Amino acid sequence: MTTAGRTQNSPEVQFTLPMRALKIKEIRADVTSVEVEVIIDKVIVQGIISKQVFFVGEDNIVHHFPEEMRFSALVDVVGARPGMLVQVHPSIFNVIAILSPDGNQIFQKVIVDVDVVVTDFVQIHVAEDPYGTPVITEAVVGETTEQVLEAGTVALDVPATKVTEIRATPEITGVTVNPGEVVVRGNILKQVFFVGTDGSNRHQGVAAPFSVTAAIPGAQPGMNVQVHPTVRDVAFSLDPSGTLVAEEVLLDVFVKVTETVEIVLATGEGPLIKTERVLGQGSTELLEETTVTLAQPAESLVGITARVEDVQARPIENKVVLQGVIVKDVTYVTAAGTQATETFTIPFSDFAEVPGSRPGLNVFVRPEVRAVVFNPAQTGTNISEKVVADIFVQVTETTQIPVALEPYGPLVKVQQVIGEGTAQILAEKIIARVLPITIEFARILIAEAVDARKQVLLEGTIPAPVTAVKIRSVDAASEGVTSRVMGEKVLVEGLVRKQIFFVGCDDIVHHVEDTLPFSVLVEFPGLVPDVSVAVSVRVENVIVKVMQDGMAFHQLVILLVTVSSSTQQIHQVVTNVIGPGVVVTRERFLCDVVEDSTVTRRPLDIVTDLTGPRVATVTRQTLPLVRIVDGTVGPEPVSVVTGATFNP
Repeated sequence: MTTAGRTQNSPEVQFTLPMRALKIKEIRADVTSVEVEVIIDKVIVQGIISKQVFFVGEDNIVHHFPEEMRFSALVDVVGARPGMLVQVHPSIFNVIAILSPDGNQIFQKVIVDVDVVVTDFVQIHVAEDPYGTPVITEAVVGETTEQVLEAGTVALDVPATKVTEIRATPEITGVTVNPGEVVVRGNILKQVFFVGTDGSNRHQGVAAPFSVTAAIPGAQPGMNVQVHPTVRDVAFSLDPSGTLVAEEVLLDVFVKVTETVEIVLATGEGPLIKTERVLGQGSTELLEETTVTLAQPAESLVGITARVEDVQARPIENKVVLQGVIVKDVTYVTAAGTQATETFTIPFSDFAEVPGSRPGLNVFVRPEVRAVVFNPAQTGTNISEKVVADIFVQVTETTQIPVALEPYGPLVKVQQVIGEGTAQILAEKIIARVLPITIEFARILIAEAVDARKQVLLEGTIPAPVTAVKIRSVDAASEGVTSRVMGEKVLVEGLVRKQIFFVGCDDIVHHVEDTLPFSVLVEFPGLVPDVSVAVSVRVENVIVKVMQDGMAFHQLVILLVTVSSSTQQIHQVVTNVIGPGVVVTRERFLCDVVEDSTVTRRPLDIVTDLTGPRVATVTRQTLPLVRIVDGTVGPEPVSVVTGATFNP
């Protein structure tokens, strides 16, 4: 299913052109840093376009500079759900660059095609056809769910009046595939929460190992295994003595064994799957002969084993270049009569002939050691041996195939295509030669109730009365707050009192009390001397961490200090902006204009909107103003510009 995408335009952004350009030589663009997020029926794709801009300057020299553009696309894919797999293929469709007649600007348009494929793993029985499509896939050897009942008694460190909760979390520590079975080992991590006889809330951690054997006919060492444990039920009861907890944990352990195989699929009316189509295959024989030096002389050789690891494959035209290592384990008897094993890593390089291979394709490699040849009568520190190995190579291409289903055909685990979508994004930019911008301000006096706020970060370290394990909770509040007006600033002082509750190494919840003083100077432009102010201090956040092996607490406290005053206040507003790439909207108001120490009531033009490619940010404020429109109207709340920043 294909869904048409939508076209989106990114805002125009202006960058510096070092000098006037005579002509554009070229612009190279690539898509990098792609991020994907799946939501219901949609896929969000974001990324960066990295570009190199080459142009001929006034000095007839080719200049260049790098730049980046962000893009985003919302692609409709019906059936997409969070957790599904997504493959994204963004590509540059076209780059259009136009030089302005005066050479001061380069107008760019970059068109990006975004193709999205959403898939999900399924198991299906497929039909085979000797004349069909050969693919590499995961054949399901078998799967089963085994149950583990872990029952035991937990001895509490201190007596309890009741057990409130037991949380169990399974972890897998090892998986071994034997012929016909899979052995799964792990731990059940349990957290016992209870109330002690002293009324304290306590907890105690317990780890219970488990092992389960899942019978899966056909399983062989080297096959692929997926294990998913799930806690089905937890039951517990407290002994009358209050020191023993009888508990049971029922665990479901799902085990699946698959094998990477080549199957010739029959196409049909079944589901559309994403798989690897085999384009060609080949092999090479690797003969590696070397002499290794042992750490101590060998009296006799017990044996030498070898394996091929870390094979890197790079497809080129009709060949695949191979690089990897041969790992050898040499076991021998020392002069002291003990047995020792030393491991040696020998790098190798080779290639395999694969007709149809080309750069960009995928490669599957299967190495197999055929023989390790050595003279068992060798002694001393220098041991010579030969390793003969075959490396089988298959070159594939990722493709989508509608398969035919067969109830008695091979059971395979594949990626079913849930949906596809495309989007074409148009990103525009203007690279301009920068001219200066001037901005003009005026100060006006307005009587109003105003607030000034400041966020304060307090930091400190206090010792722990006992060794701490973790923080349970923190309560904090401000107290003893005082304020003093100092010109156009207000000095606010006080204390933050905290109660830190923590779990000690004795599993008892302790607490410690601490006070943290603060002093902050809040800027209050236009504040009249001797005016009364109201101050409030709110604790926004408290972060406390255990440090120094539990012997101290590091604390960060974020305060929001608010100063309020009902008085006349001076505001600075923007009256004009002059420069290229700026569009100004101004309106006329009747204002009390402050010039030096004199206040004059007169008409004043104030900027109410500021746009253009060179405008980076605009600061606004809503003020009660008297508008002049065939007389005076107001006062009314008006959003005016109080500041701005500009791109170079």
